[in-house]
Amino acid sequence: MVVATVRSMPASVLFSTLILGLSACGPRVTNRNIDALNAQIDSGRTLSIKEVEAILGQPNREETYQIEQQTVRELPMVRYYYVENGQTVELHFIDNKLQNRVVHFGEKPPENAPLHMPPKATPAN
Repeated sequence: MVVATVRSMPASVLFSTLILGLSACGPRVTNRNIDALNAQIDSGRTLSIKEVEAILGQPNREETYQIEQQTVRELPMVRYYYVENGQTVELHFIDNKLQNRVVHFGEKPPENAPLHMPPKATPAN
């Protein structure tokens, strides 16, 4: 009985080490992932927040705020930030749908890009 336990210990240790090593390997944001998102947008598809997270993982930072539309209705907008090697990619969601193409790391969004605006300041109480 003791011999069987001793033989399975190295296998258990190896398996545990492998599981811990793989769990540390989360999704990394790369230009290839961004190209996959843009291909979906170019095909006319609208991606939800969950679909974007499935491709890019969780953002490093998230902001939630309201934007105004001419219909006098405010819509919830979420801005995701992904940071890799000191570079940031910014994504905009309205009603949980990705709104525009995503620029690659190191690229700046065009000046006339929709939703490229600072968040609305909230008044201090």
